Order: sequence, then structure tokens, then C-alpha cells
Amino acid sequence: YKRQWHMRAWSGISVSGWWRALSQHQFRVSPSRLPMATLISGMSLLNSSLGVIQRMSFGKRIAATELIDEPIFVVGHWRSGTTLLHELLVQDAQFTYPSTYACFCPNHFLVSEWWLKRMIGLFLPRKRPMDNMAIGWDLPQEDEWALCNMGLPSPYRKIMFPNLPMHDREYQSLRELSPSAREHWLARFKWLLQALTVRE
Repeated sequence: YKRQWHMRAWSGISVSGWWRALSQHQFRVSPSRLPMATLISGMSLLNSSLGVIQRMSFGKRIAATELIDEPIFVVGHWRSGTTLLHELLVQDAQFTYPSTYACFCPNHFLVSEWWLKRMIGLFLPRKRPMDNMAIGWDLPQEDEWALCNMGLPSPYRKIMFPNLPMHDREYQSLRELSPSAREHWLARFKWLLQALTVRE
């Protein structure tokens, strides 16, 4: 059946990430989307609160986790089969991967996945609207959504504000970033990989 509301990929965004996205786009939220913006604001408070619990519970363990192997990146144009390739790769038990839940809730998935995933599963669409591919909390997902929800600048913010100019183009390749901005991005990306490793 058709649901009235589905979760968005940025439903797991932190307060700081949501504030940056809003301010970057000058708080230009369409009146018809004010209820959605209000809901996301409330969810960001929950995400940041659970994030504090995750840092307290797993912060030291995440920081101490060694990344044994280099990550494998699946790179390709949209609609070129990257999702299928990603789903095939994760069938190999030697790999861990960013699940849809981890990417939607990167700030707290280690402390919330076992209970919150069940509660909000009703609001996850069963298929992607653009290509009818299945969606599931345990299926692999693009890590860029996790970075976006962690508050890092991301070209994916354009999807939140589709009628406004695109920001953060320099984060498409990282080549034009200042050394300090690149170092910060890499540190946060490493943290995500470490947290995913802890989950396994």
C-alpha cells in the first residue's frame, strides 16, 4: 500500500549538519515543506543525543580500531549498475560495508540499530523511486549519505534543496580543498570506517 510519508536519506542528520545545510541555503524552505523541515529538526535532536551516547559508549573503541586493509570503492555514474555491483561484493564475507541503516544513522548506529531499526522500518520505502531497486536496512548504501548525515559538506545536500544552487562542488573530488579541510574530511571518513569495523 502507499504510505503518506517515507523517511528521507537525511533523516539521520545531526543538529550541526542540519543547521549547516539550512544556513548554507539561507533557510529557504518552501512553505509546503515546513512540516518536513520541522520533523527533520526534531529528528536531528534525537540523532545528536544518541550520538553522544555512542561516543561515550564506543568512542575509545572506535578510535583504537585498526583498519587492516584498504577500502574498496565502487565508482560509477548513476544508473550504471553500481548498486548491483555493491550488492554482489558484500556477498563475500571478508568484506564489511556501510548498510542503509548505518548511512542513515551514522552518528549512533552502534547503539541504536538493535532497537530503532525495527521501530522506524515502517517508514522506509520498499523500493527506490528512480529504478525500482529494493531498499532494506541491511542492504549496502552509499557512504556519501553517512558523511552528509555526519555534518560534513556534501554535494548530496543539493537533493535536500533541489531548487537552489548547488554548493560543496569541491567535495566531489577533494582536489580543490585546503589541506586542513581535506585532513578533517579524511579523519571523519576514517572514523566512519572504524565504526563500521567495530559493528562487525
